[in-house]
Order: sequence, then C-alpha cells, then structure tokens
Amino acid sequence: MHKPYQKAELAFDFIREIGQDGRNSRTYVTRDHQLNAEIVTKQIRKNTLNSPEEFFAESQALYSSAHPHVVQIHYACFDADHVYVAMPYYQNGSVKDLITGKHMTIREVITLGSQILAGLHNIHSKNLVHFDVKPDNILLSPRREALVSDFGQAKQMNYRGVAIQDRHYHPMIAPEALETDQFDRTFDIYQVGLTLYRMSNGNEHFYSQMAKYGTGAGFDRDTFRFDVRNGRFPDRKSFAAHVPSKLRNVIKKCLETKPEDRYQSALDVANAMAGIDGACLDWRLEVGPDRRVWTKADGEIQYELTVNADGTSTCYKSVNGGKARRVGDACRDNISDRDLRKIFTDY
Repeated sequence: MHKPYQKAELAFDFIREIGQDGRNSRTYVTRDHQLNAEIVTKQIRKNTLNSPEEFFAESQALYSSAHPHVVQIHYACFDADHVYVAMPYYQNGSVKDLITGKHMTIREVITLGSQILAGLHNIHSKNLVHFDVKPDNILLSPRREALVSDFGQAKQMNYRGVAIQDRHYHPMIAPEALETDQFDRTFDIYQVGLTLYRMSNGNEHFYSQMAKYGTGAGFDRDTFRFDVRNGRFPDRKSFAAHVPSKLRNVIKKCLETKPEDRYQSALDVANAMAGIDGACLDWRLEVGPDRRVWTKADGEIQYELTVNADGTSTCYKSVNGGKARRVGDACRDNISDRDLRKIFTDY
C-alpha cells in the first residue's frame, strides 16, 4: 500500500493579481520555481469550501475535462489556509477583452463560439455542468483559440442527469435558477446564448441593459429577476445591425426561458451555427459618441459605412487603398436597420 508523501513542497512567488472571483478566490500570475516559468495560480480559501473532499474538486474537474478547447492544469496543492490550482498563463487574455470597447466580426464570433461549444461538449460528456460560462472565463490560447476555463462552480450530475448548484453570477443567471437549485446541461446552453449575445453586440450593449436596474445597494433585484424569468433581459430584439438573422435565431433559442425549449446539447448549437455564411461575416463595427462605423476588407476591396446619429449614412469603397468612391445605394438620408442588414448581405 502506497502512502502519500506528506513533506513534498512547492515554491512560487506572487507577481500580480489578475482576477478575483467573488470573495472566495483570487487569481495571480506567479513565478513557479520548479517549472522556472510564469504561470497562473488560483488561490481558494479553504474556509469557503464545505469539506476536505471539495479541496480539489475544481482541479479534478479540469483534469478530467482535458481537451484542446479547455484550459490545461499543471498541478494542485494546498497550505494551511488555501488550495492552489496552477495553470498556464494565457497572455492573449479572454473573450471579454475582445468585446470591451470594441467589437468582433461575425466570422470571429462563429469561429470562437464553435470552439467554446467543442470544449463544453467535452465537459458535458464527463457528466459535468460548468455553471459559469461567460466571456471572462473563455481564455485565448497562443493561437488565439477559445479555451473554457474556471471550473470553480462546476458540479457533477447524478444518475438522473441533474447537478445541484445554489451559487450563481447574477448577470449570467438562467431563469430556472430563480426557482430551483437542480439543473441539467441546458443551464450551460443558456449561458452560451448570453455569451454569444455579448460577443455579437459588444459588452457595452449588454451592460447598458444591466445599468437600468441600478448598482450596488440600489440594484432592483426584483425587477431584474422578473425580466430574466420572462425573457425580457437581455433584449432579444436588440442586436447590432450586421448580426445575421440565422445567428440571432440561434442565440434566441439558447435563451429560451424554459430549458426544454432550448438546444439540448452544445453539439446542437454548434450544428446550428455551422450553416451561417455570407458577405455579412466580415463587417467590423466601431461605435462612437455620435456615429456607428462598419468596415470590411474583401480581398483588394475595402468598404467603410458610416451611420450618423441623425440617421444619415455614407458608404465608400476603395481598391488597394486607392481613391474612395461612394456606394450610392448605401448613402441615404434616413437609413433603417433593415436597410443596413441588406447592405451587409449584399456587399
């Protein structure tokens, strides 16, 4: 019978803090002496865990979910007060960085979204529900591919296909969490829908809707919960004009308030997104204080479409950086989102 070696030691230095997950854990860039490398170490307070059996629940979930689109794990350890989970340092940041103060193209949304779903499908195949799918927890690999991270809330499903969870990040909470603490994989599907919504429209669009409920002690919890329960948050009718109808429909089906009405697996969502194609994929939006500007490079041809606050629009086309010429049917005195969607499809 093998006995655990109790005197093994690890040494690492904290360099800087890069994240704080509520009050229970903090995440740091550290210098690991054994690996002679900068890594990321998540520090979890023991007294926030229910029992010693939970000390390594997150690291075990990470290890069992090994996949090209799930973060790797180096090791886990503990001291008198904390549990530590060590992972690679992904210097390209997260999807949150891609959508804060800027916008992704639809091609980027579909590419990264498909990778997120591949990682999530693998997680679900291990009978785990992640419970914390959000842009902050989708890291970018050195090849800028999506990696599902942070298994701090992941729970194992029982023989009935149900996992129990009573801790939730409120902006990403699913409607059923307002009624029960027992969930299946469709909880993650709802959060995938919210993540794709934020990726398609930008973080500012999402948080401007959150802002109407107030902040801090003034947050209107009851109204927020009512709107989540009734499918009013986020606004399913409010999308950036370049988001194609097929992607809007995928997102809205993920966001159905009843779990049985959503896609029933990550693979189902990925298959639905696979059919999205066309000229609309490569327009990139920039939002200013008084205008919206979309740009697109199609080989040697570049487009720039500007919509001003008063509804007027101008559109120019150039070839190889040459003289810009007006695109007449896109220059209007009062352009609607329906008009814009046709332009994004045609050019």
